Amino acid sequence: MENTSNNKGFDIFSLVLGILALVLAFVVLEHPGVSLTVLIIIIGIFMVIDGILHFSQRSSLRRMGMESTGMLTFLAVLDIIAGILVIFWPQSFGAIYVWIFVAIGMVLDSLFELWAAKYVKSAGKGYYWFIVVMAIIGLILGIVMLFSPAFGLSFVVALLAAYLLVFGVLEIVKAF
Repeated sequence: MENTSNNKGFDIFSLVLGILALVLAFVVLEHPGVSLTVLIIIIGIFMVIDGILHFSQRSSLRRMGMESTGMLTFLAVLDIIAGILVIFWPQSFGAIYVWIFVAIGMVLDSLFELWAAKYVKSAGKGYYWFIVVMAIIGLILGIVMLFSPAFGLSFVVALLAAYLLVFGVLEIVKAF
């Protein structure tokens, strides 16, 4: 007879990953300037890679029936150029890029959440009000970030550290 219990045992990989994430979270909190620069450079690298991938997908999209790939080509080249600028000038161009896009993204996401909240009323008033309150907080934070670059970039570093802390704790718990 097979053992059907959920005894998965100890996962050393999750434990190590969790500990590394916690250590990295504290490094980010201890050295926010360097952490922000590294994060910005990583974003720039992803932008360049994303641009190259979009550029290389043009012929496949044409074979699938897309008549014009001009806009895709333009956006791919824009991604590559912006990514290179972010990589080579992380503390000027990169910081401004991240600050503006995070702030605008937060405002737009919060506005969408406020609009979409009407559709979750049927799920319960508590859930509805939670979404509305969080969207209003997000909208306020996004607007403040638009007018305060230092706050906006500090917020990005704090979000990174918070993510690493939560991820680290979850991985450690998962290990056992």
